[in-house]
Amino acid sequence: MSSLIVLCPHCLTWVEPHAQSCTECGCTINVDDPDPGQDELVYRMGGHLRELGPVKLLRRGWPSCGRLIGTTEGLLFVPQFIKQPNGSLEAVTDDVPENSSRVANVLHWWSLPPWRRPVEVDTPLPASADTDDPRSPVEMLVDSPGAFFIRREAIQRVTVRWGRVQIERRPARSVALAQVPGGPSPRDALKRMIDFPSWRAVIATIT
Repeated sequence: MSSLIVLCPHCLTWVEPHAQSCTECGCTINVDDPDPGQDELVYRMGGHLRELGPVKLLRRGWPSCGRLIGTTEGLLFVPQFIKQPNGSLEAVTDDVPENSSRVANVLHWWSLPPWRRPVEVDTPLPASADTDDPRSPVEMLVDSPGAFFIRREAIQRVTVRWGRVQIERRPARSVALAQVPGGPSPRDALKRMIDFPSWRAVIATIT
């Protein structure tokens, strides 16, 4: 059975705590504490603005392929899963299986209560940025272990190199995104947020 997976209330990243600390931002996590309330999460994450398309998260040990979503307050990564015949949910990934960790390969979601298990996806995401997902950003974050949220105001710098996008955020660790086959480049995906005034200062620095 997999180790306990929790949503860090500080950086809003799903993690496996180490020594009662978040492995992304280093803040203390009490696994017995409830998740942040609905109203608090809505305030911190803001409203849905735009689907930015499928991307690959370059973070070992967690689901790598998923959707990037822009909100009024930040960026949300939602991983993609496929249900296996034995009932387990396998994270969609193009990593070589033997190099994938147990968390990213097959996640034993029966250790989570039913209302906290991720929504099942039977087929890969289309290359289009459009989706019919009716859930709010908060619901997508809470429903999808492996998801994370990057606050717009926490973004220190966005750099592009070899087609990959590196998002430096504080206090959590940087996030690296790459293109998936048939999907947009992460750079082009983020550029789509230039239409929104609150994002222009961030997006204008991406070359």
